[in-house]
Amino acid sequence: MAIPQLTLSLLAGMTPEEHEVKIVEEVFNETVDFDQEVDVVGITIMTQTAIRGYEIANEFKKRDKTVIFGGIHATVLPKEAIMYGDAVVIGEAENGLWEQVLNDIKTHSLKEFYKLDKFPELNNYIVPRRDLIKTTAGKFKIAPIETGRGCPYNCDFCTVPSSFGTKQRLKSIDLIIKDISTIKEKILFFLDDNITINKKFAKELFERMIPLKKLWVGQASINIVKDKELMNFAYKSGCRGLLIGFESMTETSIGKYKKTFSTFKENIEAVKKLQDNGILVMASFVFGLDDDNYKVFENTYQFVKKAKPAFLQACALTPYPGTRVFEKMKQENRILTDDWSQFDAKKVIISPKNMTPEELQKGYTQIKDQTYSYKSILSRAAPHLFQVYRKHYYTSR
Repeated sequence: MAIPQLTLSLLAGMTPEEHEVKIVEEVFNETVDFDQEVDVVGITIMTQTAIRGYEIANEFKKRDKTVIFGGIHATVLPKEAIMYGDAVVIGEAENGLWEQVLNDIKTHSLKEFYKLDKFPELNNYIVPRRDLIKTTAGKFKIAPIETGRGCPYNCDFCTVPSSFGTKQRLKSIDLIIKDISTIKEKILFFLDDNITINKKFAKELFERMIPLKKLWVGQASINIVKDKELMNFAYKSGCRGLLIGFESMTETSIGKYKKTFSTFKENIEAVKKLQDNGILVMASFVFGLDDDNYKVFENTYQFVKKAKPAFLQACALTPYPGTRVFEKMKQENRILTDDWSQFDAKKVIISPKNMTPEELQKGYTQIKDQTYSYKSILSRAAPHLFQVYRKHYYTSR
């Protein structure tokens, strides 16, 4: 299920009115018309979409169009991306950078690389052109929104630190509320990697969101349960689901990334506490970390069986360029392919430290079969869905 993204609508919002903008999202099965009348083609790429992005660029270059690359993959590998386009925007495009690119095209002075001297502060309101993007996730109408960028957890397998920094940069709450007030969709999806890192900020934001009567889902750490007031404000503001990164259930990995509690039992109790408060949990795990051995699959299954998170996200460790894991595994010759299209967190493309690739693939497939079936999801989610509905009904009356 594709989740709406914000980047392209923000770029469209930064684009001067003299330009006509069209957004095509292949992830929503939209078709690229290579023969359409356009002057500039902007392509944002992640690692798993890089090859397709280069294919699209080649087609437009055959037609003498100017191609600009951006996105996480182009940010960490700009010298690769420039081989297929005319310019690369490295990192974020605020603070007039995107406008500079467009002006340089107009004056025939386009440079190969564009990058801000530092991460931009997010204190200028940009009106996202959500009218140009798909605001759906499956059958639900859902609008993407962000409160800030950057993450202090600095996980070695994550691209956020190198792309957005290890310091969280927050938008002002006034700007966030202003943005929400322009959204017609009932459900919001907060794109922040962890919306509750700054508890004081989160409490004030959630309290001010209550009168807006929106529902929302997002990402946070399980540590939210330590602060009952924060958890209650989250629910009252419309939070009905959170993706929680537990990463690994081996004894040495639990709590290693400082996003979870340090024991198996504490994490189980925390999931139950969050769901008892009306907030469904999607538990996220990464399989193939260096501390993982084959026991991690049974440990994870037992955790899911006992904690009963409503949903599960199982990822095969993927060494994305720009991460410390990529550099380490590249030096150790443990990356099994250089085909970027395989870097989708669903395929085993590494030699893990404490098991064979075949064992990792077998265990990963097994845990998905055990937990992704309709029967398994229904058995975990149904009681909580009823509880969420019941709590929401009585709260709304």
